[in-house]
Amino acid sequence: MRALLKTNDAVLLSYAKSLLGDADIASVVFDENASAMDGSLGILPRRLMVPDDEFERAQALLREGLARRAAKPEVTEDRFLGGQLVVRQFVDGFRAGLDAVMLAAAVPAKAGQDILELGSGAGTASLCLAWRVAETEVVGVEIESDLVGLSNGSATANGLGDRVVFVPVDALDLPADMRRDYDHVMCNPPYHGSDGETSPDARRTEALFDDGRMGEWLQVGVKRTAPGGTFTCILRADRLGEALGVLPETGVSVFPLFPRAGAAAKRVVLQVKKTSRAPLAMLHGLVLHEDDGRYTAEADAILRGARGLFG
Repeated sequence: MRALLKTNDAVLLSYAKSLLGDADIASVVFDENASAMDGSLGILPRRLMVPDDEFERAQALLREGLARRAAKPEVTEDRFLGGQLVVRQFVDGFRAGLDAVMLAAAVPAKAGQDILELGSGAGTASLCLAWRVAETEVVGVEIESDLVGLSNGSATANGLGDRVVFVPVDALDLPADMRRDYDHVMCNPPYHGSDGETSPDARRTEALFDDGRMGEWLQVGVKRTAPGGTFTCILRADRLGEALGVLPETGVSVFPLFPRAGAAAKRVVLQVKKTSRAPLAMLHGLVLHEDDGRYTAEADAILRGARGLFG
């Protein structure tokens, strides 16, 4: 027999054994007894042995397997709503945070209503909304299939899989069966224009840069909203004028998010009540942080899921 692998990494050793077993290649670990006598501290390496006539095939399988393993995106489990909700997110690329929670908190959904999220990413906003408002049904559309798989896993892990589903769909090109009215539609669209610096991370760039199509996101959102329902989005404050240019002239409310008291807003939540004739309303907004960096009591209550953005 020949030594295919020499390591004190128990996880790697187990992975290699499983890989070989799936290919019907017999393997045996040498030096396990020595490691046990060592107190299982992993100081002494162990050898994974394979038959001489299988060595080359086993070596190729292990090389390919390790390459796939290294290429698999790393995932974290992040807690939202005061730790009540766990969302799996890729380490690299765009990672949801405060914007997603505020977006979900702004939607005035009620039990029995259905919600569509355009560009759901890791599913944070949809999951936060479903967690806060019982008996709602949420569908998130996301063009990246790996994010869809990740977010559906989060829905199941949080006991929301019966009410929340994510599908691999282009938000700007919905299939025929999704071109219907929803009680509420929400989105956190790519909000950087051509003035922003692109990221070397392709996933992050796609999530943040709109390629001149922000207006399309807003128009699709309004179109898919039922009469009397709401379309809600969160944007950079400096793109407010651009957004208002493509939204209806009536039924629009603007809710600024201020980093601190006296500071200019960096984000705004826009909400359109479909078919409303009410004039444009600039609301009082929310101050997020105290001078010492802590969240204000109002912001903290929203981030814990204790209340919605509008009370």
